[in-house]
Amino acid sequence: MTENNVVFSRTSAHRDIHSDLERVDAHEIQPEEYEEIPELTEEDFANGVIRRPGLPDQPFGVKPLHGS
Repeated sequence: MTENNVVFSRTSAHRDIHSDLERVDAHEIQPEEYEEIPELTEEDFANGVIRRPGLPDQPFGVKPLHGS
């Protein structure tokens, strides 16, 4: 599994959403779309890490440092 690095940009003052939300809302999920990724297991959650910009990584099972 590869790791995605998410870049958070605070340059947009308008907090614009660059997605076609009408198209997203109109999409009906098909049964084959559920087959795209495997179901999460207890092991996945045990090894999970929460990453937030400006805060240290923390294991998934630990209470968050700051409110979400």
